[in-house]
Amino acid sequence: MTVVSTLDVHGLTAQEYRAVMDELGVETRPEGGIYLHLTAPTNFGFRVVEIWDEKEGFDRFVEQRLVPAGKSIGLDREMTIAVTPLHNFFAPRLTELPTLVASLPGAPQRIGRSVPAPRPERPMEREAESS
Repeated sequence: MTVVSTLDVHGLTAQEYRAVMDELGVETRPEGGIYLHLTAPTNFGFRVVEIWDEKEGFDRFVEQRLVPAGKSIGLDREMTIAVTPLHNFFAPRLTELPTLVASLPGAPQRIGRSVPAPRPERPMEREAESS
């Protein structure tokens, strides 16, 4: 069953978030079961919302990758995790997301990293490929 995970990480800074992401390497080596990762600053730290193909895959990721990555960089923050079934997903501008992602403050290239954003597919390219 497809699920939404919400991680509320108290006291996390933007620099610490980037350090965890870099340690995990998920932007270049994503976990197989993840569909989507969103992060937003909050008044308590950061909220991470993800869509996974199943709860067990998310649980494995937390145990085998997220916890070890946090320990590796010496990060110890209070974290509240909730996992619930996905009820609906609406993304009418999905093809525009790669351009948006590259402009966000937490994007790798915005803080001196060089992970390129995927190039959005254009309708004409699809037509040429199907011919």
